[in-house]
Amino acid sequence: MNTKRGRAHAFPFLMIKTTGNNLFHYCIATLSSFDDGEKKALVYILLEDAYGVSKTDILLNKSLSIDVEKLDTQLQQLNNNVPIQHLVGFAIFRNRKFSVSPDVLIPRPETEEIIDIIKDFGLDRPEIIDIGTGSGCIAISLDLEINNASVKAIDISEKVLAVAQKNAEAHNSKVQFLLEDFLNYSSAVKGKYDLIISNPPYIKQSEAAEMDDNVLKHEPHIALFVENEDPLIFYRHIAAFGHENLKKAGAIVVEINANLGIETKKLFQASGYSDVKLISDFYDKDRFVVAKR
Repeated sequence: MNTKRGRAHAFPFLMIKTTGNNLFHYCIATLSSFDDGEKKALVYILLEDAYGVSKTDILLNKSLSIDVEKLDTQLQQLNNNVPIQHLVGFAIFRNRKFSVSPDVLIPRPETEEIIDIIKDFGLDRPEIIDIGTGSGCIAISLDLEINNASVKAIDISEKVLAVAQKNAEAHNSKVQFLLEDFLNYSSAVKGKYDLIISNPPYIKQSEAAEMDDNVLKHEPHIALFVENEDPLIFYRHIAAFGHENLKKAGAIVVEINANLGIETKKLFQASGYSDVKLISDFYDKDRFVVAKR
């Protein structure tokens, strides 16, 4: 990078003076683990969200001052498969920023479709529970996008709920968060709900070898994996929970393992739900099951 060093002794970090174009090409050259399209996308995100350097700054070759030591560290982290969301501290979900940490699953674009499925029900003042809320992205989005919704969200981890609560405060959401182990929940979780929502752990441990390192090494396994011998454990418990806590006209909406779509649908049918639908995502993969009583 064609640079000039600033007065390093005046800062607790090393500032480098450069231009937008030089900075961009330096970042591209430093990344080694990605194809050209991925490199450009990652560099644009990193520079804008971590350093406030926009695409316009790069195209206009704007003069810049950059903490080069921090930048080099982050570029090497990307090379080591650390998710870009962990470097910038947030992920985008429904066009909103949600804080993330290594303790929570990074929200995925395909998961956003669960919000549209639920909104299409056209419910008024629904009572909703989100099981395994993680970052809170589903629960908070429902609270913000459905008028007069009352949303409760549970998770097994205090650290996870701290992230979810932070997101709720950032978006002025009134979701109620509870620390609960859903497989052994307390009476505080019980109620009469119009909607039971969940994106539970559903990846079989035997499928881990097929996963990318940025997920496998840097996202919480407790939110990802289930035992090979009982991969539908959470859906079975959700189905049973629904029989006790779902209103007569209520519905269950869950994200699923694309490889177990038919099996998950049959589980809800065998559990006594009469209107069960398997829905594909925008990748044309089995992604959601809707079960009504």
